[in-house]
Amino acid sequence: VPRRSPRLAASAPAAIPPSPLTESILRKYAADRRANADHFPWLARVSPALCISAVEGAADERHDEVWALRRGEESGAKLRARHLQTGQVRHFEGEKGAE
Repeated sequence: VPRRSPRLAASAPAAIPPSPLTESILRKYAADRRANADHFPWLARVSPALCISAVEGAADERHDEVWALRRGEESGAKLRARHLQTGQVRHFEGEKGAE
């Protein structure tokens, strides 16, 4: 039976935070040129309450790929839009609908 230190037990958080990734961290990640949609499944496993997803049906004549925050199953604020032909990327700030 492993021994547990009372001091260690007292210093441990009472509950695991709902999302280890903050909105600020995810926005910084989306702004990094090395960011890749292939990482979204990993982000969702690490932080299911708040992560990034590609927005389905968001492609238009100017942008072929749109990323947004996702809170659980709900799509949130847009983070970036990238035109796949030119590689041009636009970054967004603000809450959903106010980007």
